[in-house]
Amino acid sequence: MRPQTKGFLFAILGSLSAALFFVPFKKALETTDTQTYLLAVYIIGFIFSFIGSAAKKNVIKINRTTLWGALIFALLSVVGNYAIGRSMEGIDPAVTVLVTRTQVMIVLFLGWFFLKEEMVKYLIPGALIAFFGFAIMNYNEGLKLGGDFVYYLWGITAALCFGVSQVILKYIIHKVEPITLNFLRLIIGCIFISFIPGVIPGLLNLGVDIWLYAMASAFFGPLISRLSYMYSVRYIPVSQSTLFIMLSPVFTALLSWTFLGLFPTLQQILGGLIVMLGIFMPVMYLLKKNGG
Repeated sequence: MRPQTKGFLFAILGSLSAALFFVPFKKALETTDTQTYLLAVYIIGFIFSFIGSAAKKNVIKINRTTLWGALIFALLSVVGNYAIGRSMEGIDPAVTVLVTRTQVMIVLFLGWFFLKEEMVKYLIPGALIAFFGFAIMNYNEGLKLGGDFVYYLWGITAALCFGVSQVILKYIIHKVEPITLNFLRLIIGCIFISFIPGVIPGLLNLGVDIWLYAMASAFFGPLISRLSYMYSVRYIPVSQSTLFIMLSPVFTALLSWTFLGLFPTLQQILGGLIVMLGIFMPVMYLLKKNGG
């Protein structure tokens, strides 16, 4: 199998796993708050990653790059999620989601400018088409574009945080062990979340059902999804890997229908097809160009 094909498959797996992460997440939030649940997910995710790291102890290298990378990723994740929260305080959540998805275009630019990645044919048009499809999936009649400009800036800040983290990951990926980097990132994230008032007492009161949901979310989110994206950028440019992020809402709609009985609307189906078209335009071109 060609390295490029491996990269695409890892990116698809990352998007599918990210969607699977939200199924138990939605169920858990019916009875618990976001911060407490996320801490439970981070703790279990750290345990999973630690076990994986221990299993590969003969190849683990905790070097300075890994430590700094984990700290930077944890900080960018915390700031990014905080910015999303601030953005949704003043504008429609659906608008915030759209603004944060501009991280794909940010990564395209940063990858070209700092990593000297090639802007292959159909990459930018494909990204714009995928973004248009994503916008269709999230549009609703009550959507409002009002609100102070500062709340849009918070959304852009979140997109910038997530985009920069992807570019940094590409820069250091061949100098670190992804599993080790991931579990260090998670434990630092646990420390940050623990400082939020009321989170620790709430964690101690979680029921068994919530911990089971957290276990499922941790397996598909911080473990499989994050590691898949990390491994994908070992084989393909970060600009191509990040484009597959747009697939997550498509998978989420399908999984919500399968597990939660929430049948996707015609609008969501149409938007999802447009997203898939935008993503697979550059992918099919590259596979054909390089012989599969």
